[in-house]
Parts: sequence; structure tokens; C-alpha cells
Amino acid sequence: MSEMVQILSENDFETHMNQEVIPFLSSIAECGYLPIDPARGDAGRLYYECYRPAGARGAVVISHGFCESIEKYKEVIYYFAKTGFQVYLADHRGHGRSLRDTTHPNMVHINRFEDYTETLHQFITSVVRSNAGSLPLYLYAHSMGGGIGTFYLETYPDTFQKAILTSPMLGIFMGSVPAFLAKALGFLMVHLNRSECYAPGHHAFIPGEKWEESGSSCLERFNYYQCKKETTPLFQNSGSSYGWAYQALRACGKMTQKKNCAKITIPVLIFQSENDTFVENSAMLKFVKNTPSARLVSISDSRHEIYNSHQKVLIPYYQEIFRFLN
Repeated sequence: MSEMVQILSENDFETHMNQEVIPFLSSIAECGYLPIDPARGDAGRLYYECYRPAGARGAVVISHGFCESIEKYKEVIYYFAKTGFQVYLADHRGHGRSLRDTTHPNMVHINRFEDYTETLHQFITSVVRSNAGSLPLYLYAHSMGGGIGTFYLETYPDTFQKAILTSPMLGIFMGSVPAFLAKALGFLMVHLNRSECYAPGHHAFIPGEKWEESGSSCLERFNYYQCKKETTPLFQNSGSSYGWAYQALRACGKMTQKKNCAKITIPVLIFQSENDTFVENSAMLKFVKNTPSARLVSISDSRHEIYNSHQKVLIPYYQEIFRFLN
């Protein structure tokens, strides 16, 4: 792994981020807003950031997860940029600094799951392509972003050369509640005009999220972003609407169908956490079975957010990623 920067230890993690990672990223960063819904003025724009190190050999588009933002991926961006890749990412609609489809400040809501895909395509067409030029494009997508990425690969199969899906939302873990029942409830609430009400178990932002209940298995990495979330209202996405839940379940059913998986011909690397309680691992197995170009890597000693694990997990994780990209 001679071409890759050393993975940060959890010891003095915040110090390394503030003294090494953030200054380096700031030196190559660009940011902006892309008009998505011009009729809404500033409220209809997508916020994005670009990182373009000199002599890049490729460009990585990052698709973040549910209730996340660009800010949570600075360590991930750092590894890609230091290893010779340009990095492009946007706050998905309904998240961070980007346009919202509801007036609820903490709620994640979407009218159609396809809106995520089309907005991502606008970003890639207008911003990524114009800056990356002829560099090969790669996708790195986590959780909900992995679902968006999978939907994108099936809709626009010629955009990326390779894709990395890490704990992708191809199915949503709901414990003992059958998916068809949750989907039926979502359908009913949408048609009763309660689409923008919080789904069961979801609510407005409450400070003091417990690390033990989070998707991160590394306390230091969890605390680093949680501090930013607690002090920045735009980062305080905290739960889904009935509309989002219905659209997400509907999309999961589509993206794992054999006829849609067959549209993906590029190499796809999927990381699955053995201890995931956010997404359905069985849906990943179904996707891999229906997608001949996909390969599954199982990660132990990690929760849902594999990229927010301890150094001992991240070293082989990134080794696998950069072997795949090389």
C-alpha cells in the first residue's frame, strides 16, 4: 500500500484531523452551489465541494448516507486525495446545506427516490465532468448513498468505471416488522396526505446521541462529527418522513431485481458489516447474486459505518479499496 497515506489512529484523532487533514484539504478545496430548482432561488440549490490534488489519476464521487453531510466525510476525502484522486461530493437534497423538500428542519423527506438520482446526475454532468475532464470516474457510496448509487448505476450504467458500495441501503433493517407491511403503511400515509409526518420511531433532533446506539464503532470518530452536528443546525437531520420511508422501500425492491441488476456491467465492490443493524445484509447477498460483476467483502468488528471504525479495521478496508481501484 505504498501509494496510500497512513490511516489515522483513534489516539489523538481530533488533533490529527485539525492539524493535518483539514489544512491539507483546505489547500485543494473548492465549493459552490448548483441550481437544481431555479424557481426557488437560493432555496433550490445543491451544495457541493471539490478536491483536486495535482497530478490526479482519477476522480471519485462520494454519495453520503442518511442524515449525514459532506462534513462527515473529511477523513475519507483525505485518503482518496492523498492517494491521487480528485474527490467530488454534494450534500444530497434534504441534507446539510442543500435544498429541502419539506419545511421540517430535521426531517429527511423525498417526493420520489428518483429525485436523488436525477439530482446526482445533474451534479455529475454540470460539476464533475466539467472539472475532471477525461479522468476516469469512480463511485464511493455509503448506506442511503449506496442505494442512491445503485439506482444511479442501473439508470446511467456508462458513467462510472468502477463502484464501491459500503453498507449500501439495498434493504432496510426493521427488526420483526415485515418490509411489505412497512411499505403498505407508508403507501397509506402518503395517500392520506401525511407524507411529511415522521415515520414511527423517528423524531426531530435531540442533542446527546449515544455512541452505543450509533453506526460508528470508534468513539473518537463518532465524537468528532457529533460535536459538529450538535453545534450546526444544518447538520441536524435526525429522522425520516413516511414519504421517505415509502419511497426508500419501494426503491430497494427495484434495485435488487435481477432485470435491473443486469444493467450494471462495471466492477462493483460491496462491503458488508457483519454487525449491521441499519440495513439488510440479505439484500446485499441478493444483489451480488443478481449482479455478476459484483464482489462482496464481509467486515467483522465494525458497525454500519465501516469508514468510522478503528484503525485496525480501516487499514484492511482501505487496502481492499485501493487494490480494487488500481
